[in-house]
Amino acid sequence: MNPKIIYPLPDRQHSFYRYLRYYSRFAFIAAAVICLLINYLVKGKAWSIIVVWSLFSIWRLFFSLRLVEFSIYSHAIKVTFYLVVLLILIDSLLAPGWAQTVVPIVLFAYFLVMVILYFAIYSRKQRHLVSILMLGLLNLAMVPYSIRSWPIENWLAFAFELSSLALFIIMVITNWKDIKYEIKARFLTGADR
Repeated sequence: MNPKIIYPLPDRQHSFYRYLRYYSRFAFIAAAVICLLINYLVKGKAWSIIVVWSLFSIWRLFFSLRLVEFSIYSHAIKVTFYLVVLLILIDSLLAPGWAQTVVPIVLFAYFLVMVILYFAIYSRKQRHLVSILMLGLLNLAMVPYSIRSWPIENWLAFAFELSSLALFIIMVITNWKDIKYEIKARFLTGADR
């Protein structure tokens, strides 16, 4: 039996991009190893961890794209995650004390922009609901980081975390029907509205 191919054969990646990824991989690994080695020999603060994380983030965001899952929403979540980890690393390893305020502001700003875009694009919004909710959960995961002790000393961070919580609750309430459908479609079979 000779099956007939009904789908067109996928085009091979452009050779320039293939070579760029191939040689960039070695450059990124070499830069990371050199930074770690210099930091180990010179001693001092662990700045090389921040450099390695930055290189890893650049690689994942620009050289290792998954086009099947790529959307502005999923990419925004990745950018947000890598940026927040970078800010926390800088705060922990180099200059402590400021990320507790900055991280909630950055997270809330990303979340607000994504929610506005979500409601602006009505026709395709269901495809991105899970991405928006994941960004909201990332915001909520930062609450313990912002509120380290009681009484709360950092009211600005607390206010932005409360705003993120309120925005997340609004998203859940306004999209409850779609959320139930997405849960059924992803975890159960035969999902009906």
